[in-house]
Parts: sequence; structure tokens; C-alpha cells
Amino acid sequence: MATPEHLDKLKQGVGAWNTWRGENPNTRPHLSGADLPEANLLGAFLVGASLEGATLWRANLTRAVLWRVNLEKATLWRANLEEADLMEANLKGADLIKANLKRTGLLGVNLEGASLAGANLEEADLWGANLVGANLYRTNLERALLSGANLENANLLEANLKGAVLWKANLRGALHLTAGQLSQVKTIYKAELNDELRVQVEKNYPHLLGQP
Repeated sequence: MATPEHLDKLKQGVGAWNTWRGENPNTRPHLSGADLPEANLLGAFLVGASLEGATLWRANLTRAVLWRVNLEKATLWRANLEEADLMEANLKGADLIKANLKRTGLLGVNLEGASLAGANLEEADLWGANLVGANLYRTNLERALLSGANLENANLLEANLKGAVLWKANLRGALHLTAGQLSQVKTIYKAELNDELRVQVEKNYPHLLGQP
């Protein structure tokens, strides 16, 4: 449950919120379950905040700072997170359907079981991200950085991987991933692939397995 004082402060606007955070750097904001649909949180400093189960559909979180934020099972349907920084955030089971995550920093983020169907992650930084069991149906991952990411059992049906970097990514068990999709990536150097898929890539696109 959200702390009323923290929620009231956030609803005063980003300026008041960021000032309060600056004055109270050791206070961890408790905003779990907060109802914030269509909230304007552009540039909000939310480092370390607990937003578990929060409702943030269509919220504007452009360029927000969300390091290590807990957004487990949060609803971020069609939310705008363009150029936000979610380093090491917990988004396990979150609803990010059709969300805008273009050029978003997702370094080491936990997206296990999250739904990203139709989301835009163009040029997003997902280095070391946990995407185990995530739904990436028709997700745009064009030029995304997925080095060291774990996509085991992730659904990649019709996902756009054009220009994506999958260096050392784990793609074993990835669902509906085709050699045709991988033909569009920048590299899968040292990536882990199902045996059958690796054979197809070695035969048709061997350059993708070499050091870029």
C-alpha cells in the first residue's frame, strides 16, 4: 500500500516531487498499488521507489530516473518511457503492452514473465536483462542492445530484431524464433541457440556467428 504522504507529494507534480526527493535522499518512496493512470511524470526522480502493482497506464515517464525501482506486476499499458533509465529495475510480470521504450535504459532489468507485446524497444539498452518467459509478440527490438540478455522461453513471434545486438544472449528455448528473424540481426556472436536453429544459421547466415 502506498504511503499517503508520498502519494500526495507525487500528485503535486514532478517539480515538487523532485525537490522533496532532493531534501530527503534517504527516504524510500512507498507507492505500491498507487493509481496513477495518465500521470505526467516526465523527468521524475523515482530511484529506489516501490511501485509494485501500481496502475500507470498511458503515464508519461519520459526521461524519468527509475534505477532499482520495483514495478513488479505494475500496469504500464501504452505508457511512455522513452529515454527513461530503469537500470536494475524489477518489472517481473509487468504489463507493458504497446508501451514506448524507445532508447530506454534497461541495463540488468528483470522482465521475467512481463508482457511487452507490441511495445517499441527500438535502440533500447537491455544489456544483461532477464527476459525469461517474457511475451515479445510483435515487439519492436530494432537496433536494441541485448548483449548477455536471457530470453529463455520468451515468445518472439513476429518480433522485429533488425539490427539488434545479441552477443552472448541466451536464446535457448525461445519460442517462435526463426532463422529468418535472426538473419536481420547485427550479431549473435557467442549466443546460445537451440541446436536446430544453430544449424540453420550456420548454413545460411554464418557471418552472424563471427566476431563483429
